[in-house]
Amino acid sequence: MTQTIIVALIVAAAVLYTVWTLMPAGWRRAGAARLAQQAARSGMEAETAREWQVRLERAGGCSECASCKGCATPRRNAG
Repeated sequence: MTQTIIVALIVAAAVLYTVWTLMPAGWRRAGAARLAQQAARSGMEAETAREWQVRLERAGGCSECASCKGCATPRRNAG
């Protein structure tokens, strides 16, 4: 029984991590802001809650920097 509960908790944590990592960046930012607000309301220091928010916002999967286009190569005009 105990083993089943431990395995279920591990699987649940893996699912949550996967969903958080692969969700769109906008959703992730909004979710991180909400979690930081809840943490601050529950007694966590504001600075620590802000650090958590920044870390959660950056915990992304593929195309993390797709919105800034900082490393994109310029497109050549065919002409």
